[in-house]
Amino acid sequence: MIYTCYYCNTRLPGKQIKRCSRCLLVTYCSKECQTASWKASHKNSCVVHPSLSAPYDPNKVISESDMPKPYTPEWLEIQVDKKLSRWLQLWRSSFQMFATFCLDLANHPPDRVLTHCMKLIVQPRNLEDDDAKQYEVIDASVVRFSDIQAANPNLKAHIDPTDLTRLRFVVIMQNNRGEPRRLRLFQWNDRSTESYRNMDKEDSAAIGGPNSGWSRTLIACVQTDTPAEVEKMFGQGKESTS
Repeated sequence: MIYTCYYCNTRLPGKQIKRCSRCLLVTYCSKECQTASWKASHKNSCVVHPSLSAPYDPNKVISESDMPKPYTPEWLEIQVDKKLSRWLQLWRSSFQMFATFCLDLANHPPDRVLTHCMKLIVQPRNLEDDDAKQYEVIDASVVRFSDIQAANPNLKAHIDPTDLTRLRFVVIMQNNRGEPRRLRLFQWNDRSTESYRNMDKEDSAAIGGPNSGWSRTLIACVQTDTPAEVEKMFGQGKESTS
């Protein structure tokens, strides 16, 4: 599996990557990039991964002695988190691209990246062995981030009102009965944001406007394509930092 350093955008095999030991979500090519990312912004949004959070304090990493025994209810909950994390790691680069152009930045004020974000609702697919097909996206939309925060008061999200290159998307995982089980927030700085603001307004609306069909495209891509195929469709020109 090929991963992306979310600070310098270098792509490299999984065996060579470094991962944030708290959230387990952000990957880096080197200790230097990891340190720079932490100082730049990641420390403000990093949340201890649910599979590592201590039962007495979710903001602290659990000790080895406190790890739940296999097949207990607590252990099964950790497996849910790990499964979702694997799937999100595979699709994150593709979701970041959709999260950027679905904001239709050329046709909105610069603070659009502060006030709105992409929201995905996903649910498990049964009898799937492929890690990339473990979940399906059943809804994709652009929402006000304040609405996400109001519905999830415990959501930790640092928003710098002066940072107009920082984008975000939210993933809500629900079970097959439609009950929300997990919420994940992704934030990153994208150096190409200004190019989306300055692109032709009609072109911007065509790929990310309300009548562009971007949400149907995203849902179909996750259903039928591989992450590598979707990344190839977009090209590898993304430059971002977490």
